[in-house]
Amino acid sequence: MKEIASILTQDGQLVAIDKKGQQDGKSVASIRIKFSGLRDYTLAALKEEKPFAFSIRSGHAQIGISSEIFSHELDLKRKKLFLEGRLVTLNHLLTDVLDNFQVGDNIGRLVVMDPELRVEDIYHFLHKRIFVGQAIEAREGFDVREEVDPHTGRICHYLTIDLLPYHYVLEQEALSRASINRVIKEGRVALNRLRTRLPLALHDSFLQPKQFFVGAIKISLGDFVAIIDPQTEPEEGRVNHLPAGILDPFRTVRDRQVELYNYGTKEVPLNQIKIKIRFFRANNPLSVPLEKEKIQYGYHLYDLVTIADLENIFDALKMITRRVKKEKGYGMLGIILSKGRITQIPKAKDQRSEAQNEIIKNRIAKVSSSSDDMDILKAANGDLERILANLSVMGGISSKVFCAPVFPSDEIIHIFRRSGIRTFLADQEQPVFTEEYIRRMLQLTHSEVPVCEFLRYDRLSSKLLTFYHGCFMEPDDRQRFNKVKYWLAFYGSHTNKADNQLMMHFISQLVEIFGQKMGIVHGGGPGLMKESNDLARKNNIMSLGVGIDLQDEAQEALRTCDGFICYRSGARLARQHHIEKMTNLPIINTGGYGTTEELAITVTSLKLNENPLVPVILLDPDEMWENARKQFEKIAGNELGHEFIPRLFRTCRTAEEAVTELVSFTSDPSSWYKEHAIPIAIVKKARQKARELRYEALRLKNPEVFA
Repeated sequence: MKEIASILTQDGQLVAIDKKGQQDGKSVASIRIKFSGLRDYTLAALKEEKPFAFSIRSGHAQIGISSEIFSHELDLKRKKLFLEGRLVTLNHLLTDVLDNFQVGDNIGRLVVMDPELRVEDIYHFLHKRIFVGQAIEAREGFDVREEVDPHTGRICHYLTIDLLPYHYVLEQEALSRASINRVIKEGRVALNRLRTRLPLALHDSFLQPKQFFVGAIKISLGDFVAIIDPQTEPEEGRVNHLPAGILDPFRTVRDRQVELYNYGTKEVPLNQIKIKIRFFRANNPLSVPLEKEKIQYGYHLYDLVTIADLENIFDALKMITRRVKKEKGYGMLGIILSKGRITQIPKAKDQRSEAQNEIIKNRIAKVSSSSDDMDILKAANGDLERILANLSVMGGISSKVFCAPVFPSDEIIHIFRRSGIRTFLADQEQPVFTEEYIRRMLQLTHSEVPVCEFLRYDRLSSKLLTFYHGCFMEPDDRQRFNKVKYWLAFYGSHTNKADNQLMMHFISQLVEIFGQKMGIVHGGGPGLMKESNDLARKNNIMSLGVGIDLQDEAQEALRTCDGFICYRSGARLARQHHIEKMTNLPIINTGGYGTTEELAITVTSLKLNENPLVPVILLDPDEMWENARKQFEKIAGNELGHEFIPRLFRTCRTAEEAVTELVSFTSDPSSWYKEHAIPIAIVKKARQKARELRYEALRLKNPEVFA
């Protein structure tokens, strides 16, 4: 096998554009494109006249711009390539769109379709590095076909892939010269402001003559470059794919947009159209092994970097910050890391100002065209250059990372996100968050299609942590998190006055019964919180700390939880809401005023059907909670509250009593409800509401509500 080279170039630039006006009812412009700094492999391949293709930016194609290349001129001495051709507008809504193009614009890439690097036997890779189709294991939505490669004479496979049942349409009222210009300059990420995705019944839909259509296919790649053929099947339909035909390696199973135009004179049923794709081997920049699951669901930053890499990244940030402060006199908000590039984001004097927003937008426009700090790459002895090369396998808009000393404000995140930068890495020792910020992170990371990822480098523990269902945890701990069925909330005193021995025996016995099906949630501080956390870690069960910034109350945050989040001072009730919605079994230990409040909030949530109806375990060796239980009985007896609430309280003098109560309930909830005369209608209502609130609060899709 020929040594695998990089067959893709960086973006070419427009060096000339001559807007000629109309031709056959379409806007047409003659163009000249320059590719500079070409690799030796690319130069040699072009000199040998190996086949190549020019692919305009996908954002350009998705608004209906097609490119046609007529000739090329190779300058071996200066390592440059010039293409001569034209741009054509196929979208009738955008007749003057070519006026937005200017000399200097990035316009597209070149791919060398090296016959020696073509994948001949697709079956050999279907279970290894290449995964295709609407149901991957079942091979649905695509067919494997054979053809004779015209350059080698060998029989080779290619794929035909079905369209998915939806399409994208531009909103006419959203179109303006400025919005279209953003697509030209920023790429396809700017399209979300202009278009809507609509469902489509393929069997009842047709592509009419002279009609432009943006649809999608399902495909995921390993270390391959996929090239979409301009001609779709059936060929007699004369439906062509616009020339944004390069699919990068290591892209995830996200749907890929395809842009079609019917050049024929007859309508073509959409359910008959198939996209033709060929595959070529690609240079694999990864220093980690290829894994099917990673390719299928996508590589993340934490898959690609080591702790040493993180140190390199933040050392580079410090170097840049010091140099910029010395030479230019302004501070740094952070840096954007992308494939082979570092881009500075200066800090405005008022970070909440419109000026800060404009600075970010201007700098983001540079990400795909230049690097501010190539000397930093050289100073890092090649390590940082390797790290940045690895980012390419994150794929598309996810391949850019904003790196900063602290997490940016929600307003700044919004600007980055709309510009296609959606991974945020902070070198923040123990951040505290407002309730609104945590809620926003949940929305952005746990939507149906996650749009952001928040990562935190913890220097003291030498760990890279990712935000997952409300806490920062190590990426591997997400699997442990997902296995937990019974989340026990432990409430009790943070002081050393409390005796927690009963609680310790209780947890130890539960571990023997439930194992990793149980996890504990606590307030992330000292006292009972630390002791329960230590015992959980000792027994390898999941431990989550939901802390609050109360250092003035001598409650330092724990650093040894499997998952941790810290609320800003004053967000006491928000923190309690977080703990409640994460858990389904409340345990009340010896405590003081704070624990008394937590007990009252727990009972109120049960009354409001916000939590599943479960036994409330009162660990009460010295009858501290007995009067509280009697008070609730009195409330119910006076018809001031639900009469069944006191029956949920289970006062336990020993660990064995508490374990018996929980095992009896979890093994057969229906019998437990019947035995304790809990109304089944209210049980069902609480189950439904608890599910909804747990998804709304923490994006938990299948919480245990004891149905």
